[in-house]
Amino acid sequence: MRKNLTLTLAAAVASLAFSSIALAAGGPAGSYTTTVKSPAELKGKWAITFAQGGSYKVAWNGETVARGTYRSTPTTVTLSFERGSSCKGVGVYAWKRSGKTVSFAKRSEAASCPARAAVLSRTFTRAG
Repeated sequence: MRKNLTLTLAAAVASLAFSSIALAAGGPAGSYTTTVKSPAELKGKWAITFAQGGSYKVAWNGETVARGTYRSTPTTVTLSFERGSSCKGVGVYAWKRSGKTVSFAKRSEAASCPARAAVLSRTFTRAG
């Protein structure tokens, strides 16, 4: 019992340290938008908001269509546990901020998530 508690606490501390490193390194926290012109089924204004607590939400034409959790390092973001869409797997993307824009490059993506990959292939602009 004590060993399990120790392992659980160690995992929690490691997770907090990992999140703190990502935030200190300028993690992706914030809101970003992009406009998709094609394909037609994805056409519109997309927004993704990364909260500092490790959650994200995706809006399409102003309506929230997905929510999930993320972890980030200074160079990658891992998206998982998405709800609200047909996406049921983990996506790992390299990310890079340049001024007010952020771009994502797919490292790996679940087969059930082609729309997420297509939208994230665009350049996003920081909102606000």
